[in-house]
Amino acid sequence: MPVPCLIVTTGTLWYGAARIPKALANAGFEVALLAPKHSLAEKSRFVSRVGHLPEGATAAQWVFAFAAMVKAVSPRIVFPGDDMAFRLLQVLVTAPPPGMQPAMHATLAALVRESLGDPGYYITSVDKTQLPPAATALGIEMAPYVVVTSAGAAREFAATNGYPIVVKRSQTTAGDGVAICNSDAELEQAFIDLAPASAEGLRVSGSTPMLVQKAIDGRSMFYPVAAWKGQLLAGWASEKIVANPEPKGPATVIRRYCDPVARAAGTKLVAAFGMSGFLNFEFMLETATRRPLFIEINRRIQPGMHGGAKINVDLCAALLAAIEGRAPATRADLDAGESSYSVHFPQEWLRDPNSEWLRKYPVDVPWDEPELFEALLAIRHSE
Repeated sequence: MPVPCLIVTTGTLWYGAARIPKALANAGFEVALLAPKHSLAEKSRFVSRVGHLPEGATAAQWVFAFAAMVKAVSPRIVFPGDDMAFRLLQVLVTAPPPGMQPAMHATLAALVRESLGDPGYYITSVDKTQLPPAATALGIEMAPYVVVTSAGAAREFAATNGYPIVVKRSQTTAGDGVAICNSDAELEQAFIDLAPASAEGLRVSGSTPMLVQKAIDGRSMFYPVAAWKGQLLAGWASEKIVANPEPKGPATVIRRYCDPVARAAGTKLVAAFGMSGFLNFEFMLETATRRPLFIEINRRIQPGMHGGAKINVDLCAALLAAIEGRAPATRADLDAGESSYSVHFPQEWLRDPNSEWLRKYPVDVPWDEPELFEALLAIRHSE
C-alpha cells in the first residue's frame, strides 16, 4: 500500500513542489497537496488529492485548512513546499491559533514533529543570525561573520575583513532579504533596505539583528538530502553553474558530484538539530581552494530534488525506506569522481530559450505530465 504524504505550499509558482510528486509516487508514496488555487503543483498527474487554501488566507486560516487536509488524507509525513510553509508549521507546534481544540493541536503538532524533527531547533536551523554560531560550534567551516544591529558595527567588520560584504536578514527566501555591498555607503543603505517596515511603511535600521559576512569569491553549491530522525540518509553535491538572475538567483543549470566535506557538514547538522524530511544545505565553493564554506539551510523541497532516481541517489526512496524501517534500495551518495550536469526546466528555458545548455545537456522536461508541461510553458507568456 502506498504511504500517504502531504505537500503544503503557500505560493503558486514553486518549481520544486510541482516536480517532486512524480518522484514521491514512484518511490511508493501517495501524494496529496494543500496549496492556493492555480498552483503549478496541482497540475502534476501524480497528485491524488488537492486541497485549496482560501484566497488571501491568514495564518489561522492556513492552519485550519491544514487540519482539514490532515483529517482527510491521514498523511504519514508532511513536506513544506516553500519557506513560508515551513514557518507556519513551526509556529503551529509552538503557538497554536486561538480557538484550536487541544486534541487537534496535539495531533497536528505530533505530525509536524515526526515530519520535520526536533522543534527545539526549528528556528535555529533557518534563522540567518542564529545558525552561524551553532554551526561553528559544531566545527563547521564558514566565512568570517558577525551578527550586529547597526551599520556602524558592520563597517568595523568590513574594515577588518574587506569588501565585498554580504548582509542578510534573519529570514530570507531565494535571495530576497540579502544585499551584497562593496562600500560603506552600500552597507549603510543595506541596513535601511533590509530593516523591517513599520506600520507606516518606514524602514529604520538599528534594532534588528543582521548577519554580516565576508563575501566569498566562488560559486554556490547546494547539498540536497533526505534525513530521518537525525540521520542523513542520502544526498549529493550540486554546484550552481548558471543562475537567473546572476549571481544570487536560483540555479538553472547544476553539476552533481560527490563532496565528502559538504556531506560531513550536513551529517553533523542533521544530527545536532535532530532533523527529518527534505533539506537543502547551501555552501560557497571558494575559487582558489574549492573548499565548501557553509552558508545556510533551506528546510523545504528544493528544485532538482526529484532527479535523484536518475542518478540512483533517490531521496524519496531513501526517506520512505527509513519511515518503513527497511534498508534503502538506492545509493546514499555519488561515487568519488562521478559527476553529471542537469538543466532545470523551465528555469533555463525562461532565462534564455536559445541557451547552449538546452542543446548540449539533458534537460529535465516533464514529458509524461502534459498538464504540468503546458503550465510550465505558459509561465513565459505571463511574465
